[in-house]
Amino acid sequence: MTDVYWRDGAESPRPALDGDVSVDVAIVGAGNAGLATAWLLAERGVTSAIVETRTVASGASGRNGGFLIAGAAPMYNDACALFGSDLARRIYAATLDAQARVFDIAESVEASDAVRRVGLLRLAVDADEAAHVRDHAASLARDGFPGRIVDAPDLPGPLRRDDRLGLVTDHDASVHPVRWLTALAKDLERRGVRIYENTTVRHDPARRLVAAGGVLRCGALVVAADAGLGALLPEFADRIRPRRLHMVATAPLDGDHVRQPVYARYGHEYHQQLPDGRIVLGGFSDLDGTDSYTDREESSRVVHERLERYLRDDLGVDMPVTHRWVGVVGYTDDQRPYAGAIPDRPDVYGMGGYCGTGNLCGWVAARIVTDLIVDGGSSDADLFDASR
Repeated sequence: MTDVYWRDGAESPRPALDGDVSVDVAIVGAGNAGLATAWLLAERGVTSAIVETRTVASGASGRNGGFLIAGAAPMYNDACALFGSDLARRIYAATLDAQARVFDIAESVEASDAVRRVGLLRLAVDADEAAHVRDHAASLARDGFPGRIVDAPDLPGPLRRDDRLGLVTDHDASVHPVRWLTALAKDLERRGVRIYENTTVRHDPARRLVAAGGVLRCGALVVAADAGLGALLPEFADRIRPRRLHMVATAPLDGDHVRQPVYARYGHEYHQQLPDGRIVLGGFSDLDGTDSYTDREESSRVVHERLERYLRDDLGVDMPVTHRWVGVVGYTDDQRPYAGAIPDRPDVYGMGGYCGTGNLCGWVAARIVTDLIVDGGSSDADLFDASR
């Protein structure tokens, strides 16, 4: 049995940093946000290099559920209550813009097959959650965002129950995260961005990243580490908590299950059927409880067994599980990510704490940081305010 399904057939590692290299911006982290930052900087004519302790998309960016969905972690109605309506609306709009960019860029780097624009189904599993879903839909409609209610009789057969309800957001999508980010990394290299893997660095006062095999000199430093941000930038040590999320993948089913990716039970469980027929499923972080807050990629047997029962008993999937894994993501107390400059540390920027929703929020964070570096300011800096 292999580990992360998405990484089956992943490319060979790149060389580590070797020698003395100088760039405008050094980026720590070759996940979604780090690669996005390099892409946006390249569009602005800024040279960059990326250093990664493992390989491209080896962390949470390549271990997630493969959902490319708009918004921050809370459901939109909850985000309005938590952040205020204006900030929630602006975050949602920014992620919609990022989503459209990802669609365009994926096509340009010949990774359109890694992104499927099939929508998202949010599933209410009981009457109480159904009321929340209706409020969710009403909040989206109030602020001009699309979404449509699906009543119980019209739900996909495997999910249909009398007390259930769905909300479909047709703009949302599924993504094969490793295939997408691998293609993005290769195109960045064609554009002159250097990516150094298996490279551990330390930052010294002379604006250098020092590694065992070389030195990377930079004008600005971007740390794009999500759950690891606090370990690399002490300013975030008490503001981002690493948390493990469990996933499984099955052998291919013979037929169709559910067309769209599905968020169920307030997003605690999430699954989708891939083009090859497999089901990938994650969830039950609440069952994991306080043990889920860890920076170690070690799984809980209890959670993985619960996921397998959910496949059989709730989704009606009897195919054997072929892959089990965890991803470690960063959570913040207020459920908003961080992105911005580090006070009293000139030209040092951090981003992370996506609360499990980094596939688009990471691009928003990358745009904010790119604007700060190139323009000296960003009209959206307050969305993920790093000083709060």
